Amino acid sequence: MQVVKNYLYNVFYQLLVVLAPLITMTYLSHVLGVQGMGIQAWTNSIVSYFLLLATLGITLYGQREIAYVRDDHVLRNQRFWEIQILHTIVSLIAIVGYIFFVYMMRDVSVEFNQNIHQLYLQTWVIVAGLLDISWYFMGLEDFKKTVIRNSLVKITMVVLIFLVVKSPNDVNNYILLLALTQVLGNLSMWFYIPEKIKVPKISTINLKQHIIPTLALFVPTIATQIYLQFNKTMLPLLQPGSIALSALYENADKIIKVSLAVVTALGTVMLPRIANYFGKGNLAAVNKAIYKSMDFVTALSVPLMFGMMALGPKTSIWYMGSSFLPSGWTISILSPIIVLIAWSNVLGTQYLLPVSRTTDYTISVTVGAILNVILNFIAIPRWSLYGAALATVFSEAAITLYQLIIIRHDLSIKKLFMGVWKYFVAGLIMLPVLVLMTIKLSPNPTGTVVSIVVGSIIYVLIIILLRANLVTEVLMFIKNYLKNR
Repeated sequence: MQVVKNYLYNVFYQLLVVLAPLITMTYLSHVLGVQGMGIQAWTNSIVSYFLLLATLGITLYGQREIAYVRDDHVLRNQRFWEIQILHTIVSLIAIVGYIFFVYMMRDVSVEFNQNIHQLYLQTWVIVAGLLDISWYFMGLEDFKKTVIRNSLVKITMVVLIFLVVKSPNDVNNYILLLALTQVLGNLSMWFYIPEKIKVPKISTINLKQHIIPTLALFVPTIATQIYLQFNKTMLPLLQPGSIALSALYENADKIIKVSLAVVTALGTVMLPRIANYFGKGNLAAVNKAIYKSMDFVTALSVPLMFGMMALGPKTSIWYMGSSFLPSGWTISILSPIIVLIAWSNVLGTQYLLPVSRTTDYTISVTVGAILNVILNFIAIPRWSLYGAALATVFSEAAITLYQLIIIRHDLSIKKLFMGVWKYFVAGLIMLPVLVLMTIKLSPNPTGTVVSIVVGSIIYVLIIILLRANLVTEVLMFIKNYLKNR
């Protein structure tokens, strides 16, 4: 039950994280336009690399380390302060480095020169990263506090956007608002610390022991960020004078992330649980959890993939305006990454990281990052926005394939994909119905909602008829829940 509760908490929070900007996207698309949103997207992609330096892999490392020692109160306090002090030092270095980088690049690139003020405003994003201690609460499997606090901040952000962003000239207000709400959200979590943690003696602090492990996780983190942000960074640079392409790609990416939030939320919940199993030497429990998780994320991700593939173009017209139609086609191209990331989340985040196979995880995402960079230089000059999307799909496929190869001797590939075909059959039956509906129905909210409802009914009915594993698990859960009430 605790895993289910944490999953629901995390799904709610992850959905809020992506839905908050999604709710305002249609408004901002019309107010700021493609150019204004492009400036925000591009400058944010630049600061994201320095935010990575500031976090130094600490989010995953801290979560895992707290999970290992959560039953030892004294050691848990020690680990928290050691990791957070290291985090603070590196974050301050990142802030200075970012400001210096932006200053030096002002005369090197037109994009930097024209958006210098907006780039400086993005510095607050790194400050928000410095204050982020969500990894501590996630390591304790305490998701409720994070959800409640940050939900209030996100809702406040949505309200403020409607109040302070009124015209294309309010791009700076938008950038600053996004950054400062992150600062407030992360700062709010510190109010829980006094009741949880006591400050240890300075003489007992040992930062050295954490440097190598965090660096080991920093490599896969920055590699992951490269193929998440690199497309937005490179589109204006490889297609000069077209900073609007960053907005088109980012809007498509945001919509895809709504689906990914539902799917990958399980990874955040399962990482500390599986790390705890592994720490106790219970490998049977680790494997059992992975097999169940793989089935669950596939059941969720397959209909989301086919749904996005069919509904993306028409939805983008009524949601963002006709000028954002390229975002809709980009959604269709990107849709396979929903399933690919779902699988790599299970294999990487839920298995390789908790069992301390950090090197294998690092290599997998590094392969994806290198492939993404290469494909971007080939595909963007030829196919522009759609080339960037294709590069992302192939990169995610490479990561998943590599991870499957390296875990084949530890986990049964047959068990991992047992019954998965049933979800794909249901999705493939649903897809042509949705395509036909999008052709027949007008591009409006009602048509999209009707299509989603019809597609969901078809999918659920098919997996029930095929007796998919998820159906059995849900029925057992309901039975046990009613029995224990």
